[in-house]
Amino acid sequence: MGASAAASILALAGCGGNGVEQGSSETGGESGSEHPNILNVGQTSVAIGPNIWYQNDLNSATIMYLVCPPPIEFDENGTKFGFLTEDPIVNDDATEWTITLKEGLCWNDGTPLTAEDVVFGAKYGTDNHIGFYDSYYSVVDFDKTEIIDEHTVKFVLSSANVNFWNGAGYWEPFMRKSIWENVADPSTFSLEYPGDGYGPYYIKEWKDGEYVDLVKNEHYTQNNGAGANIDEIIFRFYTDENAAVLALQNGEIDVIANYITDQSASQLATDPKYQIESIDALGYALISFSQGIPALQDKEVRQAFAKCIDRDAICNVAWAGAATPMYTPISPVYADLVQSNITQPAFSVEDAAAQLEAAGYIDSGDGVRANGDKRLEFTLTYRSTLPNVDGVMSIIVDDLRKAGIKINKEPVDAATFSEKVTQGHKYELSYSSWGVIDDVDTTLLTCFGIGQTLNFMEFNDQTQEDLLRAMQAEVDYDKRKGLLDQWQTWFVENLPCVHLFVPSSTYVASTEHFDGWKLVYGNSGYFYCKPFQNVKLK
Repeated sequence: MGASAAASILALAGCGGNGVEQGSSETGGESGSEHPNILNVGQTSVAIGPNIWYQNDLNSATIMYLVCPPPIEFDENGTKFGFLTEDPIVNDDATEWTITLKEGLCWNDGTPLTAEDVVFGAKYGTDNHIGFYDSYYSVVDFDKTEIIDEHTVKFVLSSANVNFWNGAGYWEPFMRKSIWENVADPSTFSLEYPGDGYGPYYIKEWKDGEYVDLVKNEHYTQNNGAGANIDEIIFRFYTDENAAVLALQNGEIDVIANYITDQSASQLATDPKYQIESIDALGYALISFSQGIPALQDKEVRQAFAKCIDRDAICNVAWAGAATPMYTPISPVYADLVQSNITQPAFSVEDAAAQLEAAGYIDSGDGVRANGDKRLEFTLTYRSTLPNVDGVMSIIVDDLRKAGIKINKEPVDAATFSEKVTQGHKYELSYSSWGVIDDVDTTLLTCFGIGQTLNFMEFNDQTQEDLLRAMQAEVDYDKRKGLLDQWQTWFVENLPCVHLFVPSSTYVASTEHFDGWKLVYGNSGYFYCKPFQNVKLK
């Protein structure tokens, strides 16, 4: 299941100037260009590392999805399709899934990628509780799962999951058994160079904090047998968006991998050589409450907090209209799933203050409310490089202050955010943004299920758990929607987190030396493997 909203083109391609200092002697596209067939890419913060199976870092995933692409991708209409696997064969109750690899998949040394690699990775990931493997593969009965032949595996599930391969195939790249079976601790593992991959590229060099150099995998033949069009891709890291935009304008890079702000898009749109496109995100921004903090365990506090969120001001002022307020627990992008119009608490600082007063939270004398030793003063941790984050923080912090809740802002880099929040669970409040929440009628378990990887709130509730698991097993779509409405009702009452808005993600690429850019739904903009295969030297 996916969204159906179309991307809006803000500016179309033309011609202009760009220069590249570093490159090989490979030249020539169809037009006979003398420009090196090397693509320079800018990222607005540093990628953590190549071990994307264990970590959850967008910059790293964007790079590594060209090396080890997930077998399922989104198309331009928001529909998932089998990129590296054929359409699955599924039994009537969605407990048996037969998955077949497409012909010709090889690692970059020419060794075939096999069904044995597929099954090994699924079991290794769940055994070691890494990444999203528990979320998708924990229902697999590996004793009954069968390797049919070199390219085919039949996964047998212990309980039904109507979107099993849609989720597992989209979120988890394959692992190479011959390498990973010797890895005792996946949290510290890092690929050697040249790193093994089965995508159109492999890692030539990964210089931490500086750049990543990818080169063409000559054994990759999935692009209609043609392999990759570009010989080499160099990802360069910049301190922030402004530095990356300047690098694009100066010709140091050809494309920015991350989405950019409306201000940057407006600045670049006057030059016709830039292709600038926007697309609704499939995820959303949110504030999460750590259940390790006693005051945040109080439902009255969470509800009052939610009433202090002025989504309209955030979207219209901080985001200058380039975001959509998210009033419901489900993104409005999924229009069919929010028809019930079950909404989160409405914005009213006055109602928030009254609710806190009634719950025993009174002014401590300094404008901050407290109930005994539960003082409503919290540290809000967020990545400093998030778009428009200063404007968002200004609005949120000010409105919370009016209700008697004090916020201490803690901007950090991506690695620190992962260490403190998504991996470490050592925080109080966090502001973050999901890139993709897909297959919403079945995959919310990955965010809110008991012990799940993305449940870094540690809000473990059995009523919620039962509803989420029932959704996964319900084959009838209308009945699943009914269960989802029950969950939405539960959500607005209990608020394990507060959903804020859906950003419109805008991406930019120069068309002076390369064309074929195509934007699809997801986290990685122009860099999903299937559409990126069309990018080539002019």
